[in-house]
Amino acid sequence: MISGIDEKTGQPADLKRIPKKVLDKEDFMKLFITQLQYQDPMKPIDNNEMAMQLALFNQVDQLFNINDTLKHFMDYVKKSDLGVATSLIGKVVKVQDNMGRVEDGKFLGGEFILDEPENLVEVTIRDSKGKLIKKLDLTSLSKGTHKIEWDGTDEAGKPVPDGNYTISVVIPGGENTKTITPIMYARVTGAVLDDSGVKVKIDEAKDITLDQIKEILGG
Repeated sequence: MISGIDEKTGQPADLKRIPKKVLDKEDFMKLFITQLQYQDPMKPIDNNEMAMQLALFNQVDQLFNINDTLKHFMDYVKKSDLGVATSLIGKVVKVQDNMGRVEDGKFLGGEFILDEPENLVEVTIRDSKGKLIKKLDLTSLSKGTHKIEWDGTDEAGKPVPDGNYTISVVIPGGENTKTITPIMYARVTGAVLDDSGVKVKIDEAKDITLDQIKEILGG
C-alpha cells in the first residue's frame, strides 16, 4: 500500500499499487541487479551461472528489439495501406455483397456467377426498410458471369430515390433453392484506420477491408 494525498480533500489517502501485466527489458535488468545485491556472499553466483544469466538477458533484450522493429514495420504498413485506401475514395469497386446503390437515378451495377446453366434465376430488390421494389426473372442462363440489368425503377416503372438497396439472387427449386451472394458495384466514400487495420467505407454505409475489393472500376 502506498500513502498519498487526496487532491480533493487534502487528506492522506491509501492508494493501491497496480501491478504491471507486462515486463519490459528494464524490469528484467532490475530483477538481475536485485538478485546480485541479495545473493549470499558465502555462496556467490559462479562464473558459469553468471554467464548463462547474462546470455539469457541478452536474448530477452534482442526479443524486445525485434518486437519494436515489428511494431514500427506494422505501423508503416498501416500508413501505406491508408494511403491506398484514401486514393480509392470516389471510385467504383466490385465487392461481393448484397448492397446495391442508385446514384443520380442510375443503378451502379452488379453481377453474379453461375456454376452451371440455370432455367430461372430470381433477382429481388428491396429498399432499406425491406419493402419490395422490383423483381427480375432471368431465364435460360448459361454457366458463367451474368450482369444484373436494373433500370433503377420500381414495379410501377417509377424511378426510385437515390440510395442503397438490398439485392437478393435466388435459384428457385423448392427444398433445393440456392442463394447466391452477388458481386455489387459500390462507391468508395471514405477511409478508416483503427486498431484492426485499414478499411474503406462503401456507399456511405459499410466498412470493408482492402482484400474484400475484387476489382477497381474507376470513377
